[in-house]
Amino acid sequence: MACVGVLLWWHAPNAATVDQQTVEDARIFLAGYLELNNTKNINLLPLYADEAEINVTVVTLDREVRTLELSGRKWKQLLRETWYNGQPSAEPMQLHDIRIKPISGEALEITAHRYALGRCYWDNRYRLVIAKDAKRYRIIGETLLIHHHNQCEQPETTIVNQEITITPAMEPRQ
Repeated sequence: MACVGVLLWWHAPNAATVDQQTVEDARIFLAGYLELNNTKNINLLPLYADEAEINVTVVTLDREVRTLELSGRKWKQLLRETWYNGQPSAEPMQLHDIRIKPISGEALEITAHRYALGRCYWDNRYRLVIAKDAKRYRIIGETLLIHHHNQCEQPETTIVNQEITITPAMEPRQ
């Protein structure tokens, strides 16, 4: 699982502010979340509570910035629709510099630098809020950036590292 390695970049202060079992439970949740997200698995949807508050900043190809505030129910509907039409909104990502802090009761705020693998951009204000619901975590809040402009750099040249053998064509028989 490639995404689990990224989760090892948690900051040391986490252990001091949250008990070890909570940190481990959050780590397991995030590993599952990333695995489902990065493999574009529809089973990602039940991780979102219907009443979750999803805040999305979208930068369009024309560089217009729009902010969307969606309920968990609407976000899941949008994800489902885009998956079925072949344009998934959830794009593969890595999380770096993960920080976790308790905010109330069983709720945890997780912040990270999110790197979108498909379009090569950083979301430095990524935020995920999870809370235990019947002994498992569910997402009750998420703040993210979606940048539609592909920022991946294309190579200036293409190098093919292989031997090429040219076989002369045989003259046609008469």
